[in-house]
Amino acid sequence: VALAFAMYSLYLFVVFQVLTPDTQYILMVYNPLVLCTTRGAQIFENYNNKQTGAQSIATTGMNLAGSAVRIATTIKEVGWDFHILRAYGTSVFFNVILCTQIMMYMKNTE
Repeated sequence: VALAFAMYSLYLFVVFQVLTPDTQYILMVYNPLVLCTTRGAQIFENYNNKQTGAQSIATTGMNLAGSAVRIATTIKEVGWDFHILRAYGTSVFFNVILCTQIMMYMKNTE
């Protein structure tokens, strides 16, 4: 718990004290990389195991719907901001794959 608190405190310090408003976009640039690493690992693990374990179609579906709505909201409210739309588009892409895997491996997961 102490390590997690220390890392979070360091993150907050860097975001609010080190990064200037001109360089805060760096956080949005690296977001798809984090998504590729985390969701990609889950997709790969599901594929290797031919099952999805405790993953819920409801939760994954809501993540998919939320990401899709965020794309529309971003276009309406912010405009065509590439970094934001790329992050949400990446999320939609991986959530579609995860939803597909849950449906494909449903019988193996029971």
